[in-house]
Amino acid sequence: MDTFLYLGKLAAALIVGMLAAQLFGRKRFVKQTALTQTFLVYLLLFFMGVNTGSIDGIVAQFGTIGLSAFLLTLISVLGTVVLSFGVSLLIGKDKRPLEVAIAPRKEQSLIRRIYDIVKEPLFLVGIVFFGLVLRLTTPFFSWYQSSWVSYLLYAMLFCVGMGLVQKQISFKGVFTDTGILLLPLYTILGSYLGVLLTPLLTPYTIKEGMGMVSGFGWYSLSGIMISDLGFPILGSISFLTNLLRESFSFFLVPFFGRLGNRFYAPAVCTSGATSMDVTLVLLSSHFGTRTIISSIYHGVVMSLIAPLLIPLFF
Repeated sequence: MDTFLYLGKLAAALIVGMLAAQLFGRKRFVKQTALTQTFLVYLLLFFMGVNTGSIDGIVAQFGTIGLSAFLLTLISVLGTVVLSFGVSLLIGKDKRPLEVAIAPRKEQSLIRRIYDIVKEPLFLVGIVFFGLVLRLTTPFFSWYQSSWVSYLLYAMLFCVGMGLVQKQISFKGVFTDTGILLLPLYTILGSYLGVLLTPLLTPYTIKEGMGMVSGFGWYSLSGIMISDLGFPILGSISFLTNLLRESFSFFLVPFFGRLGNRFYAPAVCTSGATSMDVTLVLLSSHFGTRTIISSIYHGVVMSLIAPLLIPLFF
């Protein structure tokens, strides 16, 4: 009952945000909404670090947390790739030529390209680490109560709801193409297929593994939500797992692009919820501008379903 109540509050925050954007006007407060959402993400990640630092003996578990996150990312991405590619072949290949429009890029050194890829993930991990260190080394957070994070989470989902309406996304034509329509299903089932290996590679159960990968690349939501549900260590693993999934996609999308258009399904499903924003440029560059709407559709559906799936496993 508590899980469904929690889901109801999250869904309400999202819906109220969408209604607020309709009420205020889709073109108003766009910049303010984006800035507020970014600030809330940083604040939530900081307090996730504080919350993790409150756990007795957490320092001794750092190695297990990092290794478990890497292994969960590896098996969930592998399951996604295998399932999405296999099923997309069975349904049928799109033989129409893609309208490729590769974005011009400046020539950069290898070190510069690597830096551009890792700088944001490292910054976000740094925020969590900063909160963790402050909690372990200072008495500043004796006032802190983990339940307060829930209100910040509701506020973030409110902003997410506003953002969905403000982007004015139209999915006309998506629902007539079975291959595109089922992309989110490939991502979910493929991730869970890989996670069946969780007990063989990590100290955690299949159910816990499924919960931790259910952010599908939305690391800020998954880690915070699981911590808020009373599992701070699993929340930390989930944060790193979903952050690594986004990082993996930076390398895998160009790789799949070189293999041909038939690998679009594995590429977009590997990207998870980030296919509508962070990895959208990569997907459109390597698979053509015609894939933009389907990539956004996939990302929006994954972003809407992640907060509904995560609590079901805890």
